[in-house]
Amino acid sequence: MLTKALKGRDFISLMDFNKEELETIFDVAFNLKRKIALGEPQDNLLKNKTLAMIFANPSTRTRTSFEAAMTQLGGHAQFHTPEVMQIAHHETWIDTARVLDRYVDGIMIRMYGLEKYGQAREILKLMSANANIPLFNALDDKEHPFQIMADIMTMIEKLGPNWKSKKIVMSWAYSGRVKSAGVPQTMAIAASLLGMNLTLAYPEKYDVDPDYMAFANNAAEKSGAKINVVHDVFDAAKDADVIYAKSWGSFLMSKEEDTEYRKQFKENWKISKKHFDLAKKQAIFMHCLPADRNLEVTDEIIDGPMSVVYDEAENRLHTEKAILALS
Repeated sequence: MLTKALKGRDFISLMDFNKEELETIFDVAFNLKRKIALGEPQDNLLKNKTLAMIFANPSTRTRTSFEAAMTQLGGHAQFHTPEVMQIAHHETWIDTARVLDRYVDGIMIRMYGLEKYGQAREILKLMSANANIPLFNALDDKEHPFQIMADIMTMIEKLGPNWKSKKIVMSWAYSGRVKSAGVPQTMAIAASLLGMNLTLAYPEKYDVDPDYMAFANNAAEKSGAKINVVHDVFDAAKDADVIYAKSWGSFLMSKEEDTEYRKQFKENWKISKKHFDLAKKQAIFMHCLPADRNLEVTDEIIDGPMSVVYDEAENRLHTEKAILALS
């Protein structure tokens, strides 16, 4: 890979990257994490650089980790919401992108849950087309790329050198709220590019975007990845090395229909000791947080020795720093 192959590029979709590029990001993330542990300075990497952060949706981990990332790299992060920008008075996203392009060095945007699936992605692409600076997707209605990079960094740490061959189960889990499918869709892309062993487990009618599965299946043929889909969470849990719980909504129903339909899965699809009894003895539990406790997962599991959710959350900081520094 060219040393500067990532310089100036957007980070919107993992479909835009190849295996070598993703592995380079992980290498840099581990290096920056080691520097923090050793107390080595890294505030020269983005000295005097400014990141504009636009949050159209609430955030705890994303806002805090991005602000910390920019500070540790020597830069500055600005926090914006559409309500306090001229977008609230109908300024276009095109004009917003063109103006920010004159002031800052990168734009991070978090936007999902709009009226139509894919609408947020179109806004991100529109802004990217009208700015000459990198645009970073901090969760839209299709993907959560920064989260998945942190997830995989955690798997590399916890599962050892043969991590790609380990059985990773991304399981739908019950929640009363209809959420974005960005996490499972991005995990499918990452797994297919990196040659991982991924099982997607979800009840009937909770299929992920077929465009993402088509990409994943095609990429898996080239990388040797295994991408399996099952509709029984207990079958999925058998011999799992990782059980990752995440609720998401259905493309096949309205939100109102989905809210009612999912109630039948409330108990079986709540990750619990019953599932970990079927998994490998040293299996770990993952969740991107925030978790709907005792709906998506029991307290016994998320607070238990198998849980790595806080290590996973910390790695958001390190992977974000790597991507920002390389861009």
